[in-house]
Amino acid sequence: MESKKHILFISSWYPNRNKPTHGIFNRCFAEAAALHSRVSVLHVCSDESLLSDTELSWQEDGQITTLVVYYKKITSSLPLVSQWQKRKSVIAAFELGYEKLIEKAGRPDLIQLNVIMPAGIGVLHLAKKYGLPFVINEAWTGYCPEDGSYKGLLQRYMTQKIAAQAKAIMPVSEFLKQAMLSHGLNGYYVVVPNVVDIHVFVPQPKPESAITNYLHVSTLDDVQKNVSGTIRAFAAALKSEPRLQLTIVGDGPERNGLEQLAKELQVHEKIVFKGRLTTAEIVSEINRADAMVLFSNYETFSLAVAETFACGKPVIVSRAGGLTDLVTPDLGISIEKRHEDQLSEALVHFSKNKSHYDPAHIRQFVTDRFSKEKIAEQLNAVYEEILTVDKTMHTIKEKA
Repeated sequence: MESKKHILFISSWYPNRNKPTHGIFNRCFAEAAALHSRVSVLHVCSDESLLSDTELSWQEDGQITTLVVYYKKITSSLPLVSQWQKRKSVIAAFELGYEKLIEKAGRPDLIQLNVIMPAGIGVLHLAKKYGLPFVINEAWTGYCPEDGSYKGLLQRYMTQKIAAQAKAIMPVSEFLKQAMLSHGLNGYYVVVPNVVDIHVFVPQPKPESAITNYLHVSTLDDVQKNVSGTIRAFAAALKSEPRLQLTIVGDGPERNGLEQLAKELQVHEKIVFKGRLTTAEIVSEINRADAMVLFSNYETFSLAVAETFACGKPVIVSRAGGLTDLVTPDLGISIEKRHEDQLSEALVHFSKNKSHYDPAHIRQFVTDRFSKEKIAEQLNAVYEEILTVDKTMHTIKEKA
């Protein structure tokens, strides 16, 4: 019986003891890949509390072996010295982690890099030193022109260098693919969407109510999510339909300002700020709501929308990229971004027609496209293609 492929996941963002939910969607990708392959995870991150130079943390979870290598945070006040020391520490941590992993799990056949920077520096080093092919999965919003975080000579140089060496680039949406191409990040692209855990995000019974409950879930980053525009549109909608309620889930430095805006508009009694919640609590909030509202200026995918669909709930979204561009009338209401008048009208219109949506149909949309099983098939197809080509090229070189 042929042994399974061994895929090594290396992520710029991944859950660790300092940030338990950081990059949790990359963990979902690893779980999907593990349905067809043997998966190991190597994550490298700094920890200012370390007394030693490095510390290893292992976790065995079914098909996945995870090793997190913590290294002492660099604190030099000299920028150039700090960058040199950090790069040295990061490369040393990656080499240590890789050596320990192969002792335990064996040599990988392929590396999957999740989000190019900063982990791509370590992946490029390992790929060259050990002759390993790698693919990239990308979800970063920084490439979007509305974000503008993709800048700086060093960042652009390293990103282009890493992307050029990848055997495949797998952005989570066509929108993100086009954004990356606009920066000259050329390569072999295959769109592979985010994974939605349809076994966690499931419909729950909701009693009927005359009140229409809207939900917004995000990081409360107003530049991207336009939460302030959502609050203003909600306030306007209340003038013609007072039986509305808005729950806002998420936290961040802009939360106080958003709460103050709700008070200034005199709608603070109609808006509940819940702060950061656990996954289970978010599932409950989605199921208590009638619809999700996401009035973003840009999105590379939007897991909040996909998870809402998995619970059988419709959405009201701005066409901002990613999954928001795929919302059809049977899934919710789609409006132009930054048009608060359209959002206000949509909030009122939905409240009068909320019973017209079919929860089973909405959930099926996600099951057919973003379930762990579907994404596993797509990842496996890319792995098989890359490894087959790589094996063929090695054979040709050997014969030459």
